[in-house]
Amino acid sequence: WYTTPILDFNFFILHLNLLRTMVSCGCCSSMRHELYSPMFDTVEPSSVKIKTGSQVLDIVATFSPRPRWFYILAKMFLAAWAIAIMHSSIATYENPSFWLAYLTNQGWVFTVAYFFCSLLSALYLAKRGTMDNLQGCGGLLVKSTWALFAIALPAEIVIAILFWVLEFKGNLTYVSVMTHGGGIFLLVFDGFIFSRIPLRMKQFLLFETFSSFYILWNIIHAFSGIGNPNTEEGVDDDDAIYGSMNWNDDPGSAGIVAVSTLVVLNPIVFLVCRCASRILPKRLLNIISSDEVDDTYDNVESMETV
Repeated sequence: WYTTPILDFNFFILHLNLLRTMVSCGCCSSMRHELYSPMFDTVEPSSVKIKTGSQVLDIVATFSPRPRWFYILAKMFLAAWAIAIMHSSIATYENPSFWLAYLTNQGWVFTVAYFFCSLLSALYLAKRGTMDNLQGCGGLLVKSTWALFAIALPAEIVIAILFWVLEFKGNLTYVSVMTHGGGIFLLVFDGFIFSRIPLRMKQFLLFETFSSFYILWNIIHAFSGIGNPNTEEGVDDDDAIYGSMNWNDDPGSAGIVAVSTLVVLNPIVFLVCRCASRILPKRLLNIISSDEVDDTYDNVESMETV
C-alpha cells in the first residue's frame, strides 16, 4: 500500500504534462492567432490557415441559427425579459435621474443593447439568407452584436462578483438578483447556446475600455461635487457612488479596487468567457480547396476589419 501515493502522484504528473501540451499546442496558439488577427476575425484559429484550407465562421448560421422561428422567438423572449427588468429597475428607483450613475445599471444597458441587436441580426440575416457581400448595414449590425456580447457578458460577471463581495448588505429583490448574476444566464443562453458566438482575445480591449470609462466617471463624480441623492444626510460622510470606491475619504482602497479590477479580475473573467465560448462546437463553413478559401475570404473580408 506504500506504492499507492507514488502511483497517484505519477498519474497526476502525467495528466499535468498532458494538460500543458494541450495548452501549448492548442489554446495558446489560437490565442496568439487571435491577438494578431482582426478583432472580428471569422477564421476559426484552432483549425485554419486560411490560404491552405481552413474553416470559417458561418455568420448567418451563428447569428441567425435554424430553426429560425424557434430561435427568433427565444431571442424575442430574452430581449423582452431584459427590457422588463430594466423598466422595473428604473420605475422602482427613488432617483431615476441618478440611475445610470451605477456600474450595475450601465452594464444592464449594454446587456439590453446586446439582446436588441442579437434579435435584429437574427431577423436581418434570416431575410438575407446568405453571407455573400455582407457589408454595410449588415456587417455593422453583426459586428455591433458581437462587440456588445464581448462587453456585456464579462461585465455582468464582474459586476456580480464586485456586488456580492463588496457591496451586498443583506437586502435582495428580484431585480437586484437579476442585475447581479441572473443576467449572466440569459447572456449565456443567447450568446453561447443559441448563437455560439466565439469571443476573440482582441475583443478584451472593448471590455477593458468599458471598465476604464466607468472608473474615470467614478473619479470625476467623486471630485466634481455632483453628489449622490441616494445617500442619507447625517449618516453617510461622503457622496461616493459605491462605498468601496470612496475616492475622497479612502483613495488608497479605491485605487486598489480599481487597479485590481482592471489588471487582475477583468483579464481572468474575460479569459474564462473566451474559453467557455469554445466549449460548444462552432457553426463553421467547411472550406476544402484553396480557391474556395479565397472566395469565402473575399466574402467575409469586411467582417474582419476592426
